[in-house]
Amino acid sequence: MVSDIWRMVMKLYREPLDIEILDNQLLVNGKEHQHSIRTIDHMGEVLQHPAKDHNALYYMYRAVHQYKTLRYDITHLTANLIGDEYTKTYGHYHPAAPDGVVYPETYHVLSGNALFLLQKKNPDGIEVISVNAKEKETVIFPPGYGHVSINPTNKDLVLANIVSNSFESDYSDYKKYRGAAYYYTTNGFIENKNYKIKKFEQLNADEINKRFEFSSKDLLLEFYRDPDKFEFLERPGIKFRN
Repeated sequence: MVSDIWRMVMKLYREPLDIEILDNQLLVNGKEHQHSIRTIDHMGEVLQHPAKDHNALYYMYRAVHQYKTLRYDITHLTANLIGDEYTKTYGHYHPAAPDGVVYPETYHVLSGNALFLLQKKNPDGIEVISVNAKEKETVIFPPGYGHVSINPTNKDLVLANIVSNSFESDYSDYKKYRGAAYYYTTNGFIENKNYKIKKFEQLNADEINKRFEFSSKDLLLEFYRDPDKFEFLERPGIKFRN
């Protein structure tokens, strides 16, 4: 039996909620929060080189905190390589809200450093934005952009996000085209030849937030104290246009 001294303990918050990770468990105010797991087997259809392996790549803890139709989630991505490709999430798009604008999402890097790969479909090709986000930075995922979160380091990555609970994510394009428009590997970005790529740009967190007029220092604290600040995630038309 492994001694507790070797267990991973990561304190994320003390206030307004006491949140910590103990190995693959998320404790909220001392109680274990339910989670789901993506294994390497589950991810086979979106990997550059499919692999058979039952090990977990990432853990999803949904609705850690909720306000009306908005929820605050946490995702824990392990530090792994599948061949030479870094750990990533599956990838998905959002549908349009009733006001006709696609649902956006906000992210916060709680621990580690993240690479977000955003892509938008156009008749003449995919437009791709990669976003490097450091620990404690927040990022807006604007309407219309599918997204993948990548852990490009040898340290575990913990992310938080706020999103509407009013829709189901669409994973079909990522499955159809075997992942996002690029794979991120130890050799950098590798183009996915199943796509026609129109544009690729690399931004940091400040640059994408400025472009889409978003500002946040701490998603949980702000969501807990002033949840109406995030109403645009449920009604994107109040902030964005088609």
